[in-house]
Formats: sequence, C-alpha cells, structure tokens
Amino acid sequence: MNKNLRLLYILIVLAMGAGILWYVNTSDEGSLKPLANFAIEDTSAVNKIVISDANQNVITLERSETSRFWDLNQTYKAREDAVNLILKTVKLIQVKSTVPATQKENVIRLMSTGNRVDFYQGGDQPVKTYFIGTSTQDHTGTHMVLETPEEGRSSEPFIMQMQGFSGFLTTRFFTDLEEWRYTGIFDYPSLEIAKLEVLHHEHPERSFEIDYKGGNDLKLRSKLMDKDIAVFDTLKVKDYLLKYKKIHMETHKSYFSQAQEDSLINSDPAYTIRITGNDGISKKVDLFWKKPISVIMDGNGEPEQWDMARIFGVVKGDDVALCQRQLFDQLTLGITYFIPAANTPK
Repeated sequence: MNKNLRLLYILIVLAMGAGILWYVNTSDEGSLKPLANFAIEDTSAVNKIVISDANQNVITLERSETSRFWDLNQTYKAREDAVNLILKTVKLIQVKSTVPATQKENVIRLMSTGNRVDFYQGGDQPVKTYFIGTSTQDHTGTHMVLETPEEGRSSEPFIMQMQGFSGFLTTRFFTDLEEWRYTGIFDYPSLEIAKLEVLHHEHPERSFEIDYKGGNDLKLRSKLMDKDIAVFDTLKVKDYLLKYKKIHMETHKSYFSQAQEDSLINSDPAYTIRITGNDGISKKVDLFWKKPISVIMDGNGEPEQWDMARIFGVVKGDDVALCQRQLFDQLTLGITYFIPAANTPK
C-alpha cells in the first residue's frame, strides 16, 4: 500500500477515535468529566442561588420554608417564573461543543466581564459555580466555565446549551434587582376575599365596596352614600371578584428618579383598590395617571390627557410600579356596572 495512503488512513482512524471519545465524554451526563458536568440533577435540593456581575451587583435567592416564593436579597419575594427557569436550565444544561482553540483565549478573557452563578445545596460552599461569558455568534450556545469545590475552576471553557431549547442562556442569569422582584399585587386563587373596596377619588359617586362570605353571599355598598344596594347583578359581581385571583403589575421599574417618585406618591391618586382577605390582612394599591410619551388623539381629534397603555401603581405606600391599563381598567369600573339601569341610586 502506498505510504501516503496508509498515513491518510491512520489519520482518519485517529480523527474518528478522537470524535468518538469527545462524543462519549459530552453526550451522556453520567459520563461527563467533572469540569464539564454542569447539570444539577436534583434541583429540589438547591436551596440558594447567588448571581453576581462585574459591577458588584449581587442577587441572592433563598428557598423559603413557608412559601412557594423564594426570598430575594432577604427583603423581597422573587419572581417565581424566573427562579423556575433557572432551575429548569441547570437541570437540562449540557455541553454543545468545546471552544475552538483559536477562540479560547478571547472567550476566557470575556469571562471576566460576565456573571458568576453559585448554586448551594445546604452547605456553606457552592456545589457548582458557573462563570458565564458571551453567546456564540449564531446565538445558539453560551460560553461557560465550571468550578467545583473538589476540582477548582476549570481552565477549559465550553459552549453550553439546554436540552430542547435553541438559543443562548445568558439572559436567564440577570442581576437587575427590580426585574427579579415578584410582581404580584393581589393573589387570591381561591377567592379568599372578605372585603374589596374600589375608590374613585375623582368621581366618588362611582366608589363601591363588596362584602363576600363565599358562594352567593354578597353585599354591594355605595361608598359615597354609605348604603347597601338592594338590587344588583350577582353574576357580574362574582365575575368581577374572579379577576383578583392573580393581579400583577408590569414591572417594578417606574423609570422615574427618586424625586419624581416622591412627588407622585405625595400627589392625589385617581383610584385606590383595597382588599381584606379572610386572614384579616389588607393589601392596597393606589393608581395614578401617567402622562403619555407621545401625542395620541382621541375620537374627537383632541390629544389624550393620559397614557392609554400604562398607569402608575403604588403598593405598600412607597413602591412605585408600572401597571397595564388593559388589566387595571377592568378593575376600576364604577358601581353602576353592577346595577340594572332602573335601580341605579339617585
């Protein structure tokens, strides 16, 4: 056999062997080398996640023993969907490929500007740490380096992906505190509502109160007249109460300066919604009109005075958020909505 041809066959065999070896070491989670096995199989044992960035922003998520919500920086409740997405990601994460040798130096250099994610399972040391770099040019993979207490930090970066998902993973490990905060305002999945009040500060005659004891045991009361309404549409009231199973703001970001937020809080709200649950705990949101960001004409050709898409909400007295009017306009109905025309109070 020609020497050159024999050499070619040898090189092909060696290349195939290297490819098979790489496949075995990366395709099966159980056989991955320690510093390539990013996945955490038992995510139910993860009790703390710490995400930090190069700007010294730190997000600490801790599993609560009394609530389905994780604690956020020991102060707030964390968004349930965002926590669950991280847990799903680390359970299904896998190596897509190694980093080409020509790119390795640059990928490692960019790691210094990326985020670090520590996963704990009850101990003082993280069981695994991700150093997250940039996405690949085709945005279907994410550069990462793994560190474990046993092996230390790997010198080899990998291109990572999540099973069943085609895209990059960097945005799942963010450090914006306001984006991490739970956005729920009212959360009554079983209608555990004792009393609900809606105050129309600009039109007090529209204000009402609903007392609810379950089933069809309802009372509708005019706040202005301080009087129970004798005849009202029970189905409309019950349908209205169902809206409060899950009411969320859009974001905790108001895009206001602190001075602007203080000015808003000290002004008069357009509406106030207050609910007292069966547990005796009251929750309240004050709603304030928001000026439009651009000129929009109404049906008469006049510019709209207020933003038609969003309204400001203030919860707990000082927490300013943005709320979608599409949702909250359904909550700020007037009392006449529930009363047949012939029985509307004079």
